[in-house]
Formats: sequence, C-alpha cells, structure tokens
Amino acid sequence: MKGQSFIAGKTSWSLLGAVFLISFSIIAFEITQTRILSVLLSYHYVSIVLSLALLGLGMGGIFINFIKTESNMKKDRFVLWSFLYSIAIPSSTILMINIGSIGHSKIIIYGFILLIPFFFAGGLLAQVYRKFSLASGRIYGVDLLGVAVGSLGAILLLNFFGGIRIHFILGFITSITTLFFVIREKKIRILWVPSITCIIFLFFILDSDLLNRNLFAIKFWKNPTKEIYDSILTFKGKIIETKWSAFGRTDLVEYSNSHEHMDIYLDGTAGSPMYRFNGNINNPGPTIDHLKEEFPGYFPFLHLNKEVKGRALVIGPGGGRDILLSLMGGIQEIFAVEVNKDLVEIVKKFSWYNGGIYNDFNKVNVIVDEGRNFLKRQKGKYDIIMLSLPVTNTSRSLEGYALTENFLFTVESIHDYLDHLTKEGLLIVVTHNDAEILRLLSTSLTALNQRGISIPEAMKQIYILGAEDYPLFVMKKIPFQREEMLRAYTSLVKLGYEQQSSYFPNISEGRFNSILVGIASGQIGLSEFINMVRQRGYDISPVYDNKPFFYKFERGTPRHVVIFLWFSILLLIILTIIQFLCKKKFPDFNFSQYLSKPIPLFLILGIGFMIIEISLIQKFSLFLGHPVLSLSILLFSILGGAGLGSLWSSRIPTNEIRKVLNRTTIMITLISISYVFFLPIFFNKFFSLNFNIRILVSILIMIPLSFFMGFPFPLGIRFLEIVGMGKDIPWMWGINGVGSVLGSTLTTIIATNLGYTEAFMIGAGCYIIISFIFMSTKR
Repeated sequence: MKGQSFIAGKTSWSLLGAVFLISFSIIAFEITQTRILSVLLSYHYVSIVLSLALLGLGMGGIFINFIKTESNMKKDRFVLWSFLYSIAIPSSTILMINIGSIGHSKIIIYGFILLIPFFFAGGLLAQVYRKFSLASGRIYGVDLLGVAVGSLGAILLLNFFGGIRIHFILGFITSITTLFFVIREKKIRILWVPSITCIIFLFFILDSDLLNRNLFAIKFWKNPTKEIYDSILTFKGKIIETKWSAFGRTDLVEYSNSHEHMDIYLDGTAGSPMYRFNGNINNPGPTIDHLKEEFPGYFPFLHLNKEVKGRALVIGPGGGRDILLSLMGGIQEIFAVEVNKDLVEIVKKFSWYNGGIYNDFNKVNVIVDEGRNFLKRQKGKYDIIMLSLPVTNTSRSLEGYALTENFLFTVESIHDYLDHLTKEGLLIVVTHNDAEILRLLSTSLTALNQRGISIPEAMKQIYILGAEDYPLFVMKKIPFQREEMLRAYTSLVKLGYEQQSSYFPNISEGRFNSILVGIASGQIGLSEFINMVRQRGYDISPVYDNKPFFYKFERGTPRHVVIFLWFSILLLIILTIIQFLCKKKFPDFNFSQYLSKPIPLFLILGIGFMIIEISLIQKFSLFLGHPVLSLSILLFSILGGAGLGSLWSSRIPTNEIRKVLNRTTIMITLISISYVFFLPIFFNKFFSLNFNIRILVSILIMIPLSFFMGFPFPLGIRFLEIVGMGKDIPWMWGINGVGSVLGSTLTTIIATNLGYTEAFMIGAGCYIIISFIFMSTKR
C-alpha cells in the first residue's frame, strides 16, 4: 500500500512533524481558550463551551468519513484542512472577544465559534489516521507527545506572550504544518500560500501596538455577572494595570471618585481591595482605621490575648487587607501565602500607594504558593491562621471542562489547620454568605468529631459572627472560656452585628441563632442539621479531599452538567444512526459487527482515558501545589507516557494485536487499583520533599500507568484495518472524541456524588470491559 509505506520513507519526518505540531496546537489552543473564556464568562459556562468545542474534534472525523467515498479515497486534503485550521485559530479568538458582551442566553454562539478550529483539526487528524492506519502506533505516539509538550508549552507561551498574542503564535505554528504537508505532497506551486500566512501571523506577533488596538481588546467588563462590571460602569473605575499569565488575567482598577483604595481582579472577579496606606501602622489614616469597626475580619483581633500575637499565617492576602488587620492587631510575624504571582507583582509595583505592605515590613513574609500545600510542608505552628473571602471554584484548570476546586475547605484541611495551631490558636475565616458559614461549620464539626470530640463539645470551640456582608467563622484549638465570649459579646452589641445569625458559646444572654444553639445543646444532631438545610434547597454536607466541592451548594448533580451529559449521549446516538443509514446500502454491511467491537472499543476508550486522566490530575494537585504549573506537568506525564506506549505498540506484530490489547487493558486496570491503595501512602511519605523532586517522583509514578494507556487506541486502529474496516477509521475517531467529552462529564458527575477515587475506579473498569470485549476475538 502506497500510503502505508510512506512512514518508512525518507520524508516521514514531514508527516510526523506535522502531527506533532497539530497536537501541540490543539492542547495549547484549548488551554489558552480556558483563559480567554474565564475572562469572558463564569466558570460553569466555560466548561460547557469548551466541551462543545471539543466535540468538534470528533465531528471533523465523522465528516471526513462521510465525504470519503470510494471515488475520492485517493485524494488527500491535508494541505487544505491544515490551512483552514491555521486560519481558524486566531480568527475564532478575534471573533469571540468582539462579541464578548453577548448574554448567556446566547452562549451556544461561543461553542459554535470554538467548534470550527477543533473541527478542522479533528478532520485533519482523522485523514492521517485513515491513510496511515497501519502506522497508527507511531502516529498516535507522536500525537500524544505533541499534546504532552503542548501542555507545558502553552504555560510558557501564556506567561511570556499573554492571552491574545499566543493565538497568532499558534496560527504561525499550524501554518508550518501546512508547509510540511506541501512538502510531503510535493505541491511546491502552492508553497506561497502557507508562506504568506506565516508572514502575516509573524507580523501580528511582533507588532505589539497593533495588538493593543480596540479590535483585540477583551470587553469582559461588559458582562454583568462579573464583579468588575460594577467597578467600571457603576463606580467609574479604570483599569490601570493588567498582567496575563497561565494563571489568568489580573487587573488593577482605580476610581476617579475615591482615592483611598483600588481593587485587584482575577479574570474580572474575585476582587480584592488594595488600600492607600502611609506605612505607619500606628496611625494608618481614617480609611484603614475604620476597618476595625466596619470589617468583620478584624473582630477576632479586638480581644486577642498576648499569647496568641506571635505568628500568623494569612492564606490568600490579595491586596493586603488581611495583613493590615494582622499588623493593627499586634501580630509580631506574618506569613502571607498568595497563589497568584501576578497579583503579588502588582502589589509590590504599587508600593508607593499601599505603603510597601509586601515590600517594606520586616515582619511580613510573602510567599507565592498554594496555601494548603504550603501549610502541610511546614513543621512550625501558628497562633492565627486566617483566610479572608477565598474563592476556590475556578475555570482555570488546564482542561477547562472539569469542575475543579482546591483543597482549602475540607475535613482533612481542618485537621491540618488544627495540627498547625498553637494551644490557644485561632482559625479565622471571613466568608461571603450564610451558606458558606453553614458548610464550613458542618465540615469543621465532622473533623472535630473525628478527633474524639462530641458535637456539643465541639461547638464550644467555635463562634460565628453574623454580618450582612461578610459573616465570620472562628474556631479555637481548645474551648473558648466564658470570659473571652463575654468580651466578644460586648463588642458584638457595641458594633451592631446581627445577633440572630450569630452564635457564641457559653453565652446565655444573647438572642443567637436558635438552630446553632440547638446543635450546641445536643437537641439537634449534625445529620439532622444538614437535612434541615437540605430541605431548604442547599447542600451543606461535609466536604472531603476526595470530593472537594465546597462551593457546590445545589443538591445533586449541577444542572448544566446533566444537560450536557444528555446532549452528548443524544449526539452519540444520532451519529450512530446516521452512519447506519449511510452504510445500509452496502450489501456486505453488518451493523451488529460494529456494535459488538469497534464502537464499544473507541467509545469506552474515550470515556475511560478521560476519567482516569482527570481523576489523577485531581489526586496529584494537592501533593504538587503550584496549581497551573502542576497541572501542566501532570498532563505532560500522563500524555507523554501514553505517547511512549503508543510508539512502543508499533512493534507489536499484527497477529499479536488481540492478545496485547487484552493484556494491556488488564494491566491498566490492575495498576489503577494499586494506585488507589498506594498513592495516599506515597503522598504522606514524600509531601515534605522539594518541589522539583516531587515533580520527578510524580512523573516516575505516572509512567507505568500512562505507558500502558498508550497501547489500546493505536492497536484498535490497526485492528480495524486488518479486519477490513479501515475506511471507517474517521468514524471511530469521532466516536472516540464523543467518548472523551462523555468521560469528562461523567467524571464531574461521579466526583460530585461519590468522589474522585470512585471515578478513578470506574475509569479503570472501562478498560476491563474492553478486555472482555476482545477476549473472544479470534483475529
């Protein structure tokens, strides 16, 4: 076969190079779009739009399957599809940011726009896999290696070039793939087409002034669901500083009618104030001084004993307000851990405005890290651990279609906080609303109960300050004394906080929340309390590291996830029926043959691979910390290892495919099961290691599983060819793409209801199903 012999030919580098760059650009484009969409939309809409876009990969393959009839099988359209793909990447981005003010009711428009470049990429790769199916091992291996390198490359490109220019870089890269295909097909007469596109994209990359024009400006502040909307349009704010990175877009907003504070926003939300400060903590000025009375976060500092004024850990200090509160409260040494490096750089740059809160105070130590990961690595203890208004639900996962959170508020995290507090130490959390307070309460009571403390006794270690804006949760390592609470109650009355939504232990004088008082007296059990709130429409059940969805207050599975699950299933059914109707006209077509092996193989492969990948990423995230960098490294490990496995699978003789397919799927299942028991021990043992060593060890742990995960897909492609189904490879590519989207959706459903460990086991079960499917195969 002429097409199959090409891989061994002298010009195989052009095809493999093109596949590598296509795969690199696909994952890089996907990652960068999560950043763009995080700025434009809310996180749950981001997952829907990107899932719709990823369907384009499968739809492109299915389209190729329909147009590739016997009469035109010999025609290659690699150059055309590669050229269209290179144009679609920057074009779709420009179009999206220029309709950034559309309402969420028209959200499908974003999905359709993003579907186009994925559609061309999917169709292009489907053609490659069909024409060179017997070399699928090498091609799929290079494909996965391209994705692995792209997951790291996208981070570097985002950090260096920002969220807009990178799309022209990706367009430039994909134009090079067009050059590769021109060389491969020896169509030198059209060499000028990709050459011109390369020059145009290079011009945009180098001309920074051009990219600063209105055409390329993201008007995200027109979205009324973003916090920055009111800052810009209602309070007449102006963005004076912007930083793009892989973590997101960070903006500093100043106000013409108020010079006492600015606001820092991440992706237009999660606002954090930065106050004008003269640098004198004893006489900071009226605005900062009023925080003592106006902001609930200062309340615990009003009556601190001298013994607990030594060391404080502030997780997520933002613009520095919590540091100011701690300094005014008399804390002697402060460790501030901020995950957003860009925010830290902005605060340091504007030290002339904020009094050098991050620069000029010897007692303030600012660390760029993920808070929980940092805490677990420390051996010392703190008198105060403070978290003020943290937001952990985010669309800044690398894949963008998994509902991701971090691990700041779980039962296990409460244990970590208690373990790192001194005997009289306090955990202080300023929240957004009552729902967060109640979930934090149920989670903390569960942790204390696990330490052998009954619920009524545990309530003696907690007080809750009701406030219209920012309710306050405070937990002490030992029970509060009545004298402490009397002083606090006096301040509550004096400052006018809400008694009916508050609770102070050992105080009978106040008109506190009757339900909280009932829990403290033992009249209401924890389960009864959770069910009472559930009946009112909110889920405040305890949150664990295995299921860290603190901000998911709706009962059951999120509605948008369920909708997309059924949409994916319906699409799968429609595509199968359409293919059946198209094939029915061929007399030798046996649809049961497809239902028995090829369709289940590629569908379950897509589901299983995605479930295992997302579950592994979630499990390793806390261990590695540095969320964005860690996730890119994890993707690199999983996909790189799978790429090596795919390359190795090309060595498998044709007559050994069935046996190897059976054995590798069984190995994947067995290794996955061993990980369930082994990983917790591994994490506990090596958590204190240096970050670079933890990366290396994580990659080594990932390789055995990911290596075997690279075998089934290319072996399945070769299986289709040897049983006479090679013409349907694009169709199976599409089925696999739909399976991947189903897998990402199912992971969210399983994780929110059961947990990531259970999702991981179900993903492993998918591979044992594949083994059973092929156990009876004779060829």
